[in-house]
Amino acid sequence: MSAKRVLIIESDLAALTFLGNMLIAAGYSVLGAQSGREGLIEAWRERPEMVIVVAELADISGLDVVRRLRADPRSNQAHIIVLSSRSFPQDILAGVQAGANEYIVKRPGADAELLERVQALLPLQNVEALHENDPRPTGKIVAFFSAKGGTGTSSLCVNIAHLFAEQVAPKTVAVVDMVLPIGSLHHIVGVETPDRTVIAASQLEPRHINAERMSLLMTRPDGWNFHILPGAPEPEAAQQLRVDRLEAVIGELRRMFDYIFIDFGRALSRISLPFIRQSSRIVLITSPDVATVSLTRIALNFFDTQDVRRNRIYLVLNRAVGLEGLSRSELERVLGFPVRQLIPHMSGQFSMANNQHRPVSLKFPNDSVTYTLQEIATMLAEQLAQTSPLMEESELVTR
Repeated sequence: MSAKRVLIIESDLAALTFLGNMLIAAGYSVLGAQSGREGLIEAWRERPEMVIVVAELADISGLDVVRRLRADPRSNQAHIIVLSSRSFPQDILAGVQAGANEYIVKRPGADAELLERVQALLPLQNVEALHENDPRPTGKIVAFFSAKGGTGTSSLCVNIAHLFAEQVAPKTVAVVDMVLPIGSLHHIVGVETPDRTVIAASQLEPRHINAERMSLLMTRPDGWNFHILPGAPEPEAAQQLRVDRLEAVIGELRRMFDYIFIDFGRALSRISLPFIRQSSRIVLITSPDVATVSLTRIALNFFDTQDVRRNRIYLVLNRAVGLEGLSRSELERVLGFPVRQLIPHMSGQFSMANNQHRPVSLKFPNDSVTYTLQEIATMLAEQLAQTSPLMEESELVTR
């Protein structure tokens, strides 16, 4: 079988040579072009499976190149990655709207990130084929995400998952910590298993990503109603994540459990986006401060470009982290999106429960926040009971 071909469009010859050698060493066949016009001609003549475009080209804009690639039937099926020195959210959004699958900011470590994305989008080994005889994944994904750190997303994820599991029993629930570079869920639930993490799961050989091996990596925390696959215990461990095998890992969990809650924190990235697209519900956490609301609006607009339908988004305003900022009605007006639930302000109860590794509902059973969390869990359980994976896949196909 011939090597999969990647076209790199980069005006800087040294950078083009460096990236080309990196991909050749990884097993890819590489084509090169030093201008946008030359790149378009090469793409239409050779029809590579992937095109890497630098946004800042000498002749024409890299985003214009992306638009023309997407508009032409000879190249509109290729995977496209944009490399750019611009890192503002509006620049990233512009790249995705132009038609890029991924947008990578040039910075230290960007070469490794690029290689990971190439391997994930264009794997040399067909991991899915190794699982083609497995039962079809039917477990539903519930993603937790916030556009800004400090909104209490991780605490809400495990506490809602705990109450949700009570609602849906005897169906089973797993929680996965995908916050990088350091996970926190294991600290909240009191699990210390540094060798049994999502990093370790991603390092399994494809033929070993099965229920037997995965169950050895899962833990049932004392006092909690779910199994957990902890995240990276330290940044060095996060560097070992095999992004190209995450799809198989999550797919196997979907065969093992009825529901998978995934905490992405504030990571809207090359790693999180494919699973957010697959999610039956996205619990989007915001807080009332102006900066978080502004970033939440950008995230909602970005989801629109990624075919993430708004009826799957469950917006939660978390006032537990502070009272100052916009009111609920002001926030809804700015976002143009309804707040489904408001978490009332707490005077340290979340921190106290987290430090004792206990669910808030057990530590403070009569607190108003416990009733609010129960309402969220009940609403999610009712909504998810009305959907099926087949219905959701049909929705994706017909968009």
